[in-house]
Amino acid sequence: MSKDTIDGYLGIMELDLTNIPENLKKVVTEQHKKDIENYKGEQALLPVKLRYENTIMRIQKLHEFDQCKQKQHLEKQTEERLKRNETYNNRLLKNKIYTHL
Repeated sequence: MSKDTIDGYLGIMELDLTNIPENLKKVVTEQHKKDIENYKGEQALLPVKLRYENTIMRIQKLHEFDQCKQKQHLEKQTEERLKRNETYNNRLLKNKIYTHL
């Protein structure tokens, strides 16, 4: 948290005070804190399966996991492609098909 931002909470984004007049910063900060407390109360009233951490955060984790698996798959494909190319090039060199290599 920097001097001009107030941390948010799960479904509430952080509050940027950069362009807020000095005389209103205290009021805006207090309202932001009240909003967070109200949000926590509303979340507590929801069934567990409908709460933010069990909906949005679960989906975010699922996307992160999926991206990690895609990256691993691409790395594996690249490695296999490099091995095939190396094997092919070595075979050509061994058989002296291309003498300029």
